[in-house]
Amino acid sequence: MGLAQRALVGFTSVALALAGAGCRRPPPKKDKPLSQAPPSASAEPLATPSASPDADDAPAGSAAPAGSAGPAGSAALAGGGTTDKRKPRTGARFLIDGPEKPIAVGGAATVFSKGIVWRLSGNAAQVTLFGPDGPAPGPSEPERARKWPRGKVAVAEDASGVMHTYWVEGSGLVRSALDAEGKLGAPEVVANDAVPGTSPSALRTGGRDAVAYLAAPNARNTERHGRLWVEGGGVLDLSPEGSGATSISLVPVGEGQVIAMWLDARSAMTPVHARRFEVREKTTALAADDVAFVGGPPEGYPEIVGARAGNSAAGLLPLATDKGFALHDILVDWNGKAKIKTLEYPNGMDVAPVAAAPACGETIVVYARPEAKEPGSPQVLEIATLGGSGAIEAQEVAAYPGQVLELHAAAADANTIWVVYTAGTKSFAMRLGCGAKATPPAAPKGK
Repeated sequence: MGLAQRALVGFTSVALALAGAGCRRPPPKKDKPLSQAPPSASAEPLATPSASPDADDAPAGSAAPAGSAGPAGSAALAGGGTTDKRKPRTGARFLIDGPEKPIAVGGAATVFSKGIVWRLSGNAAQVTLFGPDGPAPGPSEPERARKWPRGKVAVAEDASGVMHTYWVEGSGLVRSALDAEGKLGAPEVVANDAVPGTSPSALRTGGRDAVAYLAAPNARNTERHGRLWVEGGGVLDLSPEGSGATSISLVPVGEGQVIAMWLDARSAMTPVHARRFEVREKTTALAADDVAFVGGPPEGYPEIVGARAGNSAAGLLPLATDKGFALHDILVDWNGKAKIKTLEYPNGMDVAPVAAAPACGETIVVYARPEAKEPGSPQVLEIATLGGSGAIEAQEVAAYPGQVLELHAAAADANTIWVVYTAGTKSFAMRLGCGAKATPPAAPKGK
């Protein structure tokens, strides 16, 4: 029996109709002065930082869910119906299983603890689950590689098994329940002012969902800006008046404690904002807006990817620098203090995808970068870890995909991360597991 038959599969199609303009990322906006003083009326005192992460307040997906994939390297990936068994290769730090054969036609995808949500042409979605031998094959229609919506589906989940999906349909922020078999429930609109074609960011903490999304201009804010929907708590503004947003991400840093980070890409600069908030029983407490970083002019349409690093939020942003091009880690702690670290790339990239997830007791980052400094150099998919200071510490090259167009990752359990990426017209899956810890450098001899 082939892996496609052995793997658990959940499939559903759901209408996700997007406006025609939603198939492309919006361009950076024209320059406007940065807002330095957010409205004080919206700020409330926050609690002290949570204790160090443990099994009770770790990010969703860090605890092993029922029915999740086995430990990394336990079997070959499902890909094109192959049944070949092989051992995962062992790198300096991680066990790497795959990629072998493509598992789907290329396009946008979102990884969650139990499987993958694939965006389809025709404004629909398909869910495939991880089985004992890896993920079941995804969509195979050639049309998916030629045209697919850029707006991704976000998944909010916790260790209890509760899961919801969120996406933008027209101007509506839409929510649907997702069960363990990969079936989506009836959709409901929870907000009506979303920017068509954009991607929300969702998480579940303190027993409630929190979703950040890009909102259309209104009477209070003439910019496209960030807003926050909290289950049972309505909609709140994240961006202060006069400040905009082009990409947004939520990072859990403790039970009920979240840091929102968003990018406000403009033609001459790239500011990154951070705002801490607490999801409480009857209210949501918001701290003041902070401008954590200001970069130079953006190239293409950069997006910020958030990840948890201890009790801090790491905002990962590929961006041009004075010297060339680098992946930035904008590390913001619960007190609002920021540290900026960079990892230089050999050359710039118009599309520079990056993903991150917690596993093996640390934050693991996967990103595409040019293999060499020559223009047009093929790309490699590299694995790195985030150090305690925020430094991005490259570990090893995991694949040589040529060019990566889409990239997403999530933890299946405390020791396993699944990575799904599109290279050319095909999508591939790769499983990362815990390997040997890095050996500290020997102490220098002499004086």
